[in-house]
Amino acid sequence: MKKRLILMPFALLLLAVACYREEPAIGHLTVQLEFEHATDAVDITRIEVCLNNKNADFHYTAFPDASGKATFDVQPGKYDVIASAWFPATRIAVNGASEEFLLLDEHTVRVPLHVAIPNPLIIREAYFHGSKTLEGANYTKDTYIELYNNAGPGGQTLYLDSLCLAAIFPYNSTTGNNAWAGRDTIPIAQMYWMFPGDGKTYPLAPGESAVVACIAAVDHAGRATSGLHLNKAHFGCWSETLPRHEIAAGVVPMVLNMTGPGNQWAVSVHSPAFVVFRPEPGVAAWQARPDLWEDYEPGKSSGSKYWHISKDWILDGVECVDSPSSAVKRLPGTVDASYVWMRSGHYSGKCVTRRLDFTEDGIDVFQDTNNSDADFIPDSNPSPRLKR
Repeated sequence: MKKRLILMPFALLLLAVACYREEPAIGHLTVQLEFEHATDAVDITRIEVCLNNKNADFHYTAFPDASGKATFDVQPGKYDVIASAWFPATRIAVNGASEEFLLLDEHTVRVPLHVAIPNPLIIREAYFHGSKTLEGANYTKDTYIELYNNAGPGGQTLYLDSLCLAAIFPYNSTTGNNAWAGRDTIPIAQMYWMFPGDGKTYPLAPGESAVVACIAAVDHAGRATSGLHLNKAHFGCWSETLPRHEIAAGVVPMVLNMTGPGNQWAVSVHSPAFVVFRPEPGVAAWQARPDLWEDYEPGKSSGSKYWHISKDWILDGVECVDSPSSAVKRLPGTVDASYVWMRSGHYSGKCVTRRLDFTEDGIDVFQDTNNSDADFIPDSNPSPRLKR
């Protein structure tokens, strides 16, 4: 006769353990919004406060009271706060962001708010995700950035001469931390490019674009699935010292300025941050002061040095990420309150393109709230406005 194995007491014990679960702890967060400069032009209660959980892809939203205070009761974890609002009647954008913090039980975060009237020069489109060669290999030489005069009908003509274009360090948003977080200066990744001209050489009228081919200003139709005709780009990031870079006849070469070692412009294929800026003292005066504008990563006294720019010099910027849960913020909230999140796979031939706000007298005016999450459409098909 077989012996019976009696499991009843053990099963009851498991049942008891399974049924006894402590309720998860709750953390209480107070977010205090504060204007950098006093203003009566903005209703603070209309500013959306977004609390982002950095351990998972979800967030909470709330609106503050008249004192600028918003509260959240959520599970403990890593978070950051993004505050933003857009007032269409006055075309005023309000933005602010906190650094990443750990919420355990009670915590207060103060978020300074920046009030800005959008700059007429914007980044309309950024293509960095790469595509495939006709043979199926990964391809990244068709990267481009398109600038646009967003002033609208009757707006001023801009001049690109001596404006600068750069990618920000860290190259990727998934580096774990940003040693420069909270500072008023931002490090440039490896090199930057300047538009040539004597001050009035390259005008950009309202509604006009300037497409900059970042690596190869050539026709990619016979090379890659993107089929981009960047031989019709207005400008190309080209120097004979950079072996991977190419340029077709008729494309104006940008002026290369090295800020670190290397022989190519390293543009992240998944999470770059681009800026257009104009040094306040002028490019030559800025370059002449490495004692002020070149330094090691904070906390280090050796290794690579990085040139810096003031956040106040930036005319426009866009920060791109693969996943908000692992994203490290590189641009300050005064430049970009959030980031645009690409869902498509790398080398998919997709880009980020700015949302159209309205069209008047045949001129497009695009949304510019200093918040890339709201302003840009991710995973878009490239549509650069090239030379005809």
